[in-house]
Amino acid sequence: MTRKGTRPLDPLIKKMVMILFFSRRNSLKYWVDTGIFDREKLVYEKHLNNGTLNKVCWITYGCLDEKIAKLLKESGKLHNNIFVVPMPQIFNHRFGNILYSIICPFIQSAICKDADIFKTNQMDGSYSAVIARFIYKKPLIVRTGYTASIFARNQNSSSIRIKLYQWMERFAYKYADAAVTASLTDKDYICHKYKISPQDVYVFNNYIDTTIFRPKTRDKYVDRIIFVGRLNIQKNVDSLIKAVLKTQLSLDIYGGGELRGELEEMSKTLGAKVRFMGIVPNSELPEILNKYRYFILPSLYEGMPKTLLEAMACGLVCIGTDVSGINEVIEDKVNGYLAKSTSADDIYDAIMRAQGGEDMNIIKNGLDKINVNFSLEGFLEKEGNLIRSLQKVHE
Repeated sequence: MTRKGTRPLDPLIKKMVMILFFSRRNSLKYWVDTGIFDREKLVYEKHLNNGTLNKVCWITYGCLDEKIAKLLKESGKLHNNIFVVPMPQIFNHRFGNILYSIICPFIQSAICKDADIFKTNQMDGSYSAVIARFIYKKPLIVRTGYTASIFARNQNSSSIRIKLYQWMERFAYKYADAAVTASLTDKDYICHKYKISPQDVYVFNNYIDTTIFRPKTRDKYVDRIIFVGRLNIQKNVDSLIKAVLKTQLSLDIYGGGELRGELEEMSKTLGAKVRFMGIVPNSELPEILNKYRYFILPSLYEGMPKTLLEAMACGLVCIGTDVSGINEVIEDKVNGYLAKSTSADDIYDAIMRAQGGEDMNIIKNGLDKINVNFSLEGFLEKEGNLIRSLQKVHE
């Protein structure tokens, strides 16, 4: 007998153990500290509950992650069948994570032998999973939420850094059994750049749990606009502050990052009405988002931004810049508003158009977009089918 809400396992699959290789330098502690833990764990817990997976192991780069996982399980915040494999303390030094990323498939051999399928979380460190695939002959899904080499180029990184990411991508995609991207733009890029067959690359849009991220009937702030994200150069928050300064709105910023101090000082100097609210857990965002009418993401570039999807799923009028990732979600004057460029003037223009628009049609179209393209159920079905198909091929 199965529990309510689950389905029986495929009789051809006696067990299914997945190992997720965290991005190099990333840890469970980082997920918790940055508020993304609730969101990142969700898909694995759902796969465990519906029987697609029986056990999940996270190989991480945090030396204390096993202890953190124990506390999370004791408080009911982490599924009992998710096991965290931390980086040994001996590697906790400047270059230790690089060394560990190369040899962890050997150090964690007992765990890797027990697995049925490997998966990457992002590109940096994906070679760990490729090495494991060579040694243990298990199928590998190379999953990325964004294309690292494109981001490095947009960040004006050194040519060496860009080439290093390109090497990682070429190596990972060459030996992956399946590649998964979050956007059609990324799929087209890697198929062209690395001569990968389109049939081996899957677009699984980032998912939203619409049972949690959904509109709530309540009074909304009409004099405020909300931004959620990291405070770094990519997010272009300085231009957003300058744009909001010319409106009658105040700006509430949720998130942290290396530019917070600089942006706070800039806001004070300009006399802008900005509140820095800090980092909040993802589980608290639905309640926060539902207080607002307007959400804005003024990024210089994006992959497939989850905060935008979450805001749209909560019924906010969404505003963004016309860049890859954002413009795959927002259709100007259909389900949101796009600034023509990333300049403060064009961001201001998009805000003003949003304030003068027809909210109900925009909101309805946004909700339809989320339900059709970004539902958690759709993501689980697609990834579950891919996991089962790869396993059957390797039986």
